[in-house]
Amino acid sequence: SAWAATQPAESVTFKPSLEQRLRSNLATKFLANWHYKDTRLDDELSEKIFDGYLDLLDPNYSFFLATDIETFAPYRLRLDDALQHSDPTPAYEMFNVYVDRVRERVKFARAQLNEPMDFTVDENYLWDRSETKWAKSEAELDEFWRQRIKNDYLRLRLTDKEDAAIIETLDDRYENLERRISELNSDDIFQFFMNAFAQSIEPHTAYMSPRSSENFEISMRLSLEGIGALLGRENEYTSIASVVPGGPADKQGALKAGDKVLAVGQGEDGKLQDVVGWRVDDVVDLIRGPKHTIVRIEVLHEDTGVNGPTEVIEIVRDEVKLEEQAAKSRIIEVPGENEEMVKVGVIDLPVFYLDFTGRAQNLPDYRSSTRDVRNLIDEMKAEGIKGLIVDLRNNGGGSLLEATTLTG
Repeated sequence: SAWAATQPAESVTFKPSLEQRLRSNLATKFLANWHYKDTRLDDELSEKIFDGYLDLLDPNYSFFLATDIETFAPYRLRLDDALQHSDPTPAYEMFNVYVDRVRERVKFARAQLNEPMDFTVDENYLWDRSETKWAKSEAELDEFWRQRIKNDYLRLRLTDKEDAAIIETLDDRYENLERRISELNSDDIFQFFMNAFAQSIEPHTAYMSPRSSENFEISMRLSLEGIGALLGRENEYTSIASVVPGGPADKQGALKAGDKVLAVGQGEDGKLQDVVGWRVDDVVDLIRGPKHTIVRIEVLHEDTGVNGPTEVIEIVRDEVKLEEQAAKSRIIEVPGENEEMVKVGVIDLPVFYLDFTGRAQNLPDYRSSTRDVRNLIDEMKAEGIKGLIVDLRNNGGGSLLEATTLTG
């Protein structure tokens, strides 16, 4: 929750809730019984889940020690039993150790910035540890992190930064690492574990938490109801990364990229709720809402400075179109026979999108990549194209149904 995100990191010990146990039961039944790939919950799959989960948490062998992995060893052949009994507790116990190890590394890194660094020593830094083994001791891991910090320092020095600025930059970087870990909640851990399970069956299968599923559906229908602003993170602040052209925030005009969000209020006179230190997605939940409703956002403008005056901006939510993900067409001319120029249509399709709810309700104008591509082809045929290229190089996937209907 947003409240939990503001609490001291030391107070958090994660464990599965009753709701997550129920979700585990449902997801396990779906994946074990109805996945297209025949799946058996056995020790072999348990080992894959175990290794996959560790890889999701610590892919570069930078935090866990070999002794931690030995402590986890009893779970290697028991994760299938944990799933069958709807009890993901082992994943949470492993994650709690992970949080401790991250905090230890951050503490070491920030302290190391106060130590002198000798750049005349001839030594090698192995930044990619994915082919190595877990560090056998804390001293071995300290040595890797000493070299990592020295390498980070050197890279910034090569950009002509002063030493004081380098230390400040790296201290913020390492502190942000701990902050991001502290912002994770029980749902995030459950999603990590269930994704390790899903990807152990087949690498293109994933589990989505309710929040992730909602955001996926928004991206698939290329529209949402809100203010039309992309949020990001800047230290403890949620900031405006960009404003969607033509959206409510863009039309209102006061909100700009780089502004820091301090508080959010609902309606014309709802209490402004302080959101400094919150997770970005919790702030998104407060700002997003039904069209024709009012949201008030207290911001610190980028050009004002941290100690400058704030402004409360009132925006009426509306439907926001995410057109940058929609199919687009263009016509190019290429040499044909007898050096005659031939028109060729090109369609760029970044994602296989579909308004799942609109399709289920059989709405006449629901958004679909298949529909849009068909219309674009008809338009270009009317202009006399002799060939067609569908460019999928940057397509990250999306709706499987759309991929099959469009190619069909």
